[in-house]
Amino acid sequence: MIFGITPFETISVSAIAALVLLYFFSYLLRGVIGFGSATPTILGGIWIVPPHDAVILATLTSLAAQAVLLPRGIHTCDRKILPPMLLGATLSIMFGIWIFATLNAQWLTLAIGAILVFAVLAEQLKLTERVIEGHDLRGFKIPFCLTSFTGILSGISGVGANLLLSVYVRWAAPDPATFRGTNMAYSGLAIFWRVTVLALSALLSLKLIIESVLLVPAVLLGAFLGLKLGDRIEGARYFQIIQIVLLLAAISLFWRGFGALS
Repeated sequence: MIFGITPFETISVSAIAALVLLYFFSYLLRGVIGFGSATPTILGGIWIVPPHDAVILATLTSLAAQAVLLPRGIHTCDRKILPPMLLGATLSIMFGIWIFATLNAQWLTLAIGAILVFAVLAEQLKLTERVIEGHDLRGFKIPFCLTSFTGILSGISGVGANLLLSVYVRWAAPDPATFRGTNMAYSGLAIFWRVTVLALSALLSLKLIIESVLLVPAVLLGAFLGLKLGDRIEGARYFQIIQIVLLLAAISLFWRGFGALS
């Protein structure tokens, strides 16, 4: 018991162990390719804890991971496209979190599954490429408009947004180190804003804060090892496999939410 609160009191020891492993491997992935931790932690977490808790836990632990990830991202990011990306996300994340707060557990589960299915299919169908084709990728308009849309998805569910955005970053900053660093810097700074909005909206509880702190060692270890691995291997090699796994997980989540509404 911590401050009169028993962390994870509603789940079994084996479920807690599964949650710790889920966070470790999710941040290992993020260290390798620069993004992608929120999606598996939320998709997996929903099967263990309530959906709102899964989203907030993923957000809070991601904040802690910035101690390892953000310095690398700031050092290697594309400083021309990062500011308009952050500006576009400012209001859209606020709007997304407002929607998140209004949804009940069943509708949130459905929304998370649907958003991720959309994000993976949009990437497979190259929708982002079609939107940005013929435009100045390094000007203000394209990164600002893209994050004005993806920020809403991020605020609602925490999943799918960076998957869509990474397609743009891949074209605007094709150098692998810059691509990875820009994803790290944007997602890291956006997390600080999401946590701020969640706190101002009174959506953070002491119980969730304590539980997120207990997950931090697994997060930091995974992120550290992922950075080391990412320096040695090409993360893009695993991108397509990851997408297939996420799509299947999202479909199962979508039907779980739909079934709960029936």
